[in-house]
Amino acid sequence: MAETNKEDKRKSYDSFDLFKFIAAIMVVSVHTRFLGDSRFHWLHPWCRIAIPVFFMISGFLFFSKYDSLPEGEKNAYLWKFIKRDLLLYLFWFIIFLPFTIVYRGYFHKGIEFFLGTIFLGSSFPASWYLMALAIGILIVAKLYKGAGRYILPIAAFLMYLICLGQYTWRPLFDQLGIGRIYVIPDLRFANNFFVAVTWIWISRIFVTYKEKLLAVNLKKVLALFVLSLVLLWLEHHYLYQKGWFTYNNDVYFFGLLSGPILFWIIVHLDIHVKNAKFLRCMSTLIYCIHATFIEFLRIYVILPKFGEYELPISLLCFVGTLAFSMLTGWLILKGSKKIKILKYAY
Repeated sequence: MAETNKEDKRKSYDSFDLFKFIAAIMVVSVHTRFLGDSRFHWLHPWCRIAIPVFFMISGFLFFSKYDSLPEGEKNAYLWKFIKRDLLLYLFWFIIFLPFTIVYRGYFHKGIEFFLGTIFLGSSFPASWYLMALAIGILIVAKLYKGAGRYILPIAAFLMYLICLGQYTWRPLFDQLGIGRIYVIPDLRFANNFFVAVTWIWISRIFVTYKEKLLAVNLKKVLALFVLSLVLLWLEHHYLYQKGWFTYNNDVYFFGLLSGPILFWIIVHLDIHVKNAKFLRCMSTLIYCIHATFIEFLRIYVILPKFGEYELPISLLCFVGTLAFSMLTGWLILKGSKKIKILKYAY
């Protein structure tokens, strides 16, 4: 474990790569609706911590480098990061375009819908994370200065509340007369940079106050983490009892507590992972590949032949999707040694 009373001078965090790989598997388990089954739904909120920590890891690594640069070089580094992220998005957007056109109905919903899915939702399934990361990093980098330091957390929290009201707590918001928000006709408010800004801002705070935060007693943090998981589960249990739970529930109020604490633990871990780079690349590949494969199975196999995602179908879908994503990812990693364009896939 890292010594909490010493300055953290690590240049790499293998714990990040290990967790990202585990988190990618957690995301697959959620998207295959394996954890939407009545027997396993209680694991659902804990697995939903994965994406927030993805954002915080990316934000932490970006701002750690960003802060070390001379003022005149920061803007170039910011746009370099965004360019790299968008090239990753573009690679998979092109690969999945034939399916996406049919899946999203681009031919008859117009250009507004097309642009809306790119910037305020997902074009190919689960792609919202990549675009939200680019926009979120840009917003936090530009606003985290001067008066913006005080405005940003308020804006981030309000944006998070909007996402909370459109997903996990939407039935309550419906009762309050708020209802669904539509960006444009046929495109309801979905996961986008609104939720990303919150987690990236938190990662920015971690970078700014890293030494002070890492000096907090580990046992106290672990105790608080256990408490946060209990609170997260109680929130989920209440929603389940009210009949408000769906597998789409991915923005929990108590995630604001458990997510940052888990991230603290991951930052605190000073471990060496032999194949850290491989795990880092594979986690990206699993994330980018899995959701489109799942939707393909859902539309052309599961719904026509089985009707619902019930056990054992959801379990088979999880295992099959993970195996397909990892095998495809492994082939891409091998192929990228000779075919350079494949490096844009991860």
